[in-house]
Amino acid sequence: MPYLSVQNFFDGMREQLKLSLLTPTVPLTRKIRSPEIHRPGLAFSGFYDYFAFDCVQILGTTEIGFLKKLLGPARARNLKRFFSYRIPCVIVSKQQSVPRDFLEQAIEAAIPVLRSPFRTARVASQVTLFIEEANAPETSIHATLVDVYGVGALLLGKSGVGKSECALELVERGHRLVADDMVEIRVENRILMGRSNRILHHHMEIRGLGIIDVRAIFGVGSVRNSKRITLAVTLEHWKKEREYERLGLEDRMYELLGIKIPHLIIPVRPGRNIPILVETAALTQRLSTMGAHPAKEFNQKLIDTMRVSKPETD
Repeated sequence: MPYLSVQNFFDGMREQLKLSLLTPTVPLTRKIRSPEIHRPGLAFSGFYDYFAFDCVQILGTTEIGFLKKLLGPARARNLKRFFSYRIPCVIVSKQQSVPRDFLEQAIEAAIPVLRSPFRTARVASQVTLFIEEANAPETSIHATLVDVYGVGALLLGKSGVGKSECALELVERGHRLVADDMVEIRVENRILMGRSNRILHHHMEIRGLGIIDVRAIFGVGSVRNSKRITLAVTLEHWKKEREYERLGLEDRMYELLGIKIPHLIIPVRPGRNIPILVETAALTQRLSTMGAHPAKEFNQKLIDTMRVSKPETD
């Protein structure tokens, strides 16, 4: 897993949190290995049994206030122990002044100290969110992603099966293209988010036409930058020897980055209207998220009917 450096964190959050660097001579090369944050009030009092030293340390009004009242040998001893741990960085909230000896020991231990004018709760939430997103698992796959009736449908299949043509027809029907040919996928808060490659943004490759700009042709309402993926649809050339799902009772799943989503396999052959099948699949998926399952409900009705009509035997 690639870890976020303090330098990358500082560059990414500098404007958002109005961060300033209180230890300019300290290099920002340390790694942030946890998306959680820690407030070291207990550590300053000498209790280190459960000190989460590998997290970003945030000092609010309580921590700074306690630190200023801590005097004598206890202060020197606790600060020395605090900076003996491999802490990635320290952030001071609400633009508070930091004691000189604290900064001196931070510089000696090569631990960066940052400061933000915002309140502690905002700093903590923004830091956690940024680190989680920066360290989120991600991958790129050859596929097409379309927003169909609010459902992020990931079109899969071998090259030439018709994914782009299907997506183009869906866009013409009023749905929105997210990405074609290459979909960048990452896990954010336990959900799959897909977006387009920056180079291919809003463009499609259609055999016989070449590269087209979907946004320029169909308007800004025909595209979107990212979308949650909740359905995978594999398009494949019709195979006579294969038995395809006819009742919809089987729950097939597709796994990406450890997350499973519903998966359908749709055979492609001349005469089949694939875009309308994808539309129907998206609507069925929406029904499923609301607790409705047409195939299972129909099957249960058949079972109930057969039970009622079954003749009595002596």
